[in-house]
Amino acid sequence: MDKRIFIFSGYYGSGKTEVATNFALKLKNNNEKIAIADMDVVNPYFRVRDKRKMLSDNDIKVIAPPENIDNVDLPVITAQLSGILDQQDYKVVLDIGGDDLGTTPLGSIKNKVQQEKNELYVVVNVNRPFTETVRGIKKMINMIENVSHLKVNSLISNTHMKEETDYNMVEKGAELVNKTAEETGLSFEIISIPYFLDDNSFRKKIIDRYDVEILKLDLFYKTPWAI
Repeated sequence: MDKRIFIFSGYYGSGKTEVATNFALKLKNNNEKIAIADMDVVNPYFRVRDKRKMLSDNDIKVIAPPENIDNVDLPVITAQLSGILDQQDYKVVLDIGGDDLGTTPLGSIKNKVQQEKNELYVVVNVNRPFTETVRGIKKMINMIENVSHLKVNSLISNTHMKEETDYNMVEKGAELVNKTAEETGLSFEIISIPYFLDDNSFRKKIIDRYDVEILKLDLFYKTPWAI
């Protein structure tokens, strides 16, 4: 994989932070230096910064607002992030918000991102409001491009309901995301499968149908009220 910067965006509830975290862990299997940056200033519950220890234990550098302002939603773009983007031996994963407020911080590092080989993914969960249709997904893509001033490259199908996800749900999401890719000309590269659904026969079925990469998802993030 010759890309160096991987950007994950998507509406609230799409699961983009879960996808970004699992993607960073997978990248680590074949790369010595990986960093993940928490740029999501919108979502108060599912944040990369909350998994600092787990990621650090896996030798992944976490770039996030200082711990003393963890609970403040500020578009903090630190000098640390700028420095990591300048280090060619690092592959960098950016987790950004998916609405106009959440995507705005990306515009502030646009020039650095454009100088590198990058991939801007839109993570789609067709169970969420506003992305149940091809039209809704297209509207999200356009918003992200307009606010970030970057071009979306690829779509990720991440249709889920956490532990209640089933095979039919994954397939339904993949079908709609594939149709969106065909209509927009974007690449459809990844379908996520929760770890409890990941088996060889289902993987083969999905890969044969869509010719995509499978990202097995471990579920790291829970709401504070989850048992």
